[in-house]
Amino acid sequence: MSIKRILSMTAAAALLVLSACGGHGVPLGDFPAINKVEGDAPFDLVAPSSDSPGQFVFTSSNPAVATIVGKTVTVHVAGTSTITASQPQTGSYNPTSTSTLLTVTARVCEPPSVRENGQCVAPATTAAFVTRGEVVWMPASFVLDWAKADAFCKNTTIQGKTGWKLPTQAELKALIDSGQLVGQNWATGDAWTADAGAGASTHVALNLTSSVATPSGSDVKAYVTCLR
Repeated sequence: MSIKRILSMTAAAALLVLSACGGHGVPLGDFPAINKVEGDAPFDLVAPSSDSPGQFVFTSSNPAVATIVGKTVTVHVAGTSTITASQPQTGSYNPTSTSTLLTVTARVCEPPSVRENGQCVAPATTAAFVTRGEVVWMPASFVLDWAKADAFCKNTTIQGKTGWKLPTQAELKALIDSGQLVGQNWATGDAWTADAGAGASTHVALNLTSSVATPSGSDVKAYVTCLR
């Protein structure tokens, strides 16, 4: 065999080795699909594993659904977007990339809240919000069963803020007994608390005028007030 042919075969073998070691970029680890809901907090992407030391760059194919700054993703509206993780050429490592699908589902709002820009927003009311110490109370003006009342407080943006909850029996009783509700145009019936009643599937409701407690079936409708 000629020296020229041996050299040619050696070069071909070298190219084959280079291809196997990253001619098309090193293999990347798992980059699993992502599921979010409108209004979820921004989150950081976890880069797939890679032998290359190159810094990953993340992009979103649909900025209306999600935008990315660095590795932090902000979801906007319902839809899908392809999230691509790319590594540039770094030393002997060729550029490489992998993609996954981000699915953002529409947020389900508990009426009477309405969906606005991916958030559940409380309805306007003519009754007054009440501040007691550092706690703000949403006025009671509509009725729901207990589960829907609990979901409303937890999932609704009220006065531009989240983080609301149903009051405990002690918290609501202290508010009623303080006299601060007089003249605030709140409803005067029973309102839900977060406290479970003694019976199965019951929760405690307090009368917003007398503060008398009544364990009620969770399917009964009572007024809703949320605190933050």
